[in-house]
Amino acid sequence: MRVSPRAFSLIELLVGITIGALLVGLGVPALKGAITKAHQVECSSNMRQIGQGLLLYSGENQGRLPGTAHAGTSFWIEELKPYLGEKYDRVRISPCDLKKAERLKNGGTSYVMNGRVNPEAFANEFGEIDSSEVVHNNLLRMASPSRVILLFIVSTNKMGTVASEDHVCGDITTWSGLRQEVRPDAYSGGSVDGSHGRANYLFADGRVEAIPSLRMKQVVEGGTDISKYYP
Repeated sequence: MRVSPRAFSLIELLVGITIGALLVGLGVPALKGAITKAHQVECSSNMRQIGQGLLLYSGENQGRLPGTAHAGTSFWIEELKPYLGEKYDRVRISPCDLKKAERLKNGGTSYVMNGRVNPEAFANEFGEIDSSEVVHNNLLRMASPSRVILLFIVSTNKMGTVASEDHVCGDITTWSGLRQEVRPDAYSGGSVDGSHGRANYLFADGRVEAIPSLRMKQVVEGGTDISKYYP
């Protein structure tokens, strides 16, 4: 005699749906976190390769770093093209960049150079550079390269996606000013004040460090000009 399979009761069905919803709820944040971590690792790799390109460039130019749009020269990322080779288009764009397609098309980059690589920014009307200013245009002359941030992730507040937007050009001695120029909460951020999450930074000694946004906020609001030195 055939026995009909027992049907699920309404309670069993509801329990099954509830358990399924819980598993999905637990899995989605974990998946999102894994994707964010993968993007951060890829971004860090990009910065390291750019750092190697900067090192090679400076080695062929008596320690000098490439100029930026502010200096009236070709853009620093374009100067590195011979050193980055086939990796050029891949490494100049960060996976967290919300304008990556436009920047890729327009020859731009997701990473902005420290404006202090251009001594001309501190020159008077006669072209004389203020000797009291800190400049970072030459790797061989840097007193503390391990404390000099060269590259930041560009802020989503920066307008446009053209190649000339390749450096920090505003005042980053305040938290609001910093967030207009760079993105300290590029990964796992999203808070209104930008104090959650973290971002990658390329230092002049070639290392890439992921610094929590809250830590960067504390440093800036403590009076440190991170374009000069990071404590």
